[in-house]
Amino acid sequence: MVGLYCKLIPLDKLKRLLLIGLLVVFGCEEEPESGEIDCSNDDDNSAIVEETGSTLPSSIVIKNIPAGTFTMGGTTMQNDAPTISVTLSAFMMSEKEITNQEYIAFLNASNADGWITVSEEQMNDPCGSYTEKMVVGSENSPNAGEYFLQLGETGGCASGGEEENINNRSWISFISASDTFELLDATKANWPVNWVKWYGAYAFARYYGVSLPTEAQWEYAARGGQQLEYPTDDGTLDFTKANYNGETPGVYNPNGHSVAVGSYTANPFGFYDMGGNVWEWCHDYYSESFYTDGVTDPINTCKGTNSKRVRRGGSWNYHSTTLLTYARAFDFEYRGNNHFGFRIVKY
Repeated sequence: MVGLYCKLIPLDKLKRLLLIGLLVVFGCEEEPESGEIDCSNDDDNSAIVEETGSTLPSSIVIKNIPAGTFTMGGTTMQNDAPTISVTLSAFMMSEKEITNQEYIAFLNASNADGWITVSEEQMNDPCGSYTEKMVVGSENSPNAGEYFLQLGETGGCASGGEEENINNRSWISFISASDTFELLDATKANWPVNWVKWYGAYAFARYYGVSLPTEAQWEYAARGGQQLEYPTDDGTLDFTKANYNGETPGVYNPNGHSVAVGSYTANPFGFYDMGGNVWEWCHDYYSESFYTDGVTDPINTCKGTNSKRVRRGGSWNYHSTTLLTYARAFDFEYRGNNHFGFRIVKY
């Protein structure tokens, strides 16, 4: 029996598709290549989403990254990051993670354009069950009906049932009387937006006509043009270089939380906090076997068997190994808690 495979989408084609607001579903053909099937529309909707013509908040600084070839991958516990050669076209990336204030600008603008609604939902975690306000995609938005953001009133709960620091709450509030989103604490304006789901990160990007980084773009930027092990100024890691949770996995840190973006020195490409602070959503679906040597501009749009998206960089409550430039992680698109955030790319 002949196998099926899904084609890679070249970035030059992806750029054109982004301009018309639709990522096309690519069919599967004979002859095995990637082994993945079920290439899917990221909007989960066959209709073209109307483009808004909106301009990115002026506080978002975009930096150029030159085209180049680099060595992607390294030794991981999951053995899912083979060392390969990858070539990328030039692109631009936000120098910092998207902040609370920048995401509020998106929420208020997209709310006025009918992209989102707010509803109260029953949520559960190891600390119990409670009602939270959720930002939900409307029929005008990509992924209508999916959660974009949780407006948490607490700092969250660790997997062991321990309550986490109150500074890990969502700092975005919805005021129903004025139908607007506001910042709960002005000192948290430049903290990275958290509690954001993949759907909410993707909607932000789509609204402004940009994109989430591909996994390969993220790693290329993190390595800083120097094949760095950690995405810091010099490729080494200690507590003066990133916001993370030490060397040992699974340690509960009652004092840990994210901090203002740009609090640590940038890497050689000029990007801040690519290691630690909050995990960063990427565009790709996760696959252990997706990457092959010598590929150009790879992006995995195939759901595979688990339909999980890639996240990179580690966070304030994760150990040092997760901050390696080649460390891979993944989660469901509807997940996103007090250590999930994102940055954007532009072409």
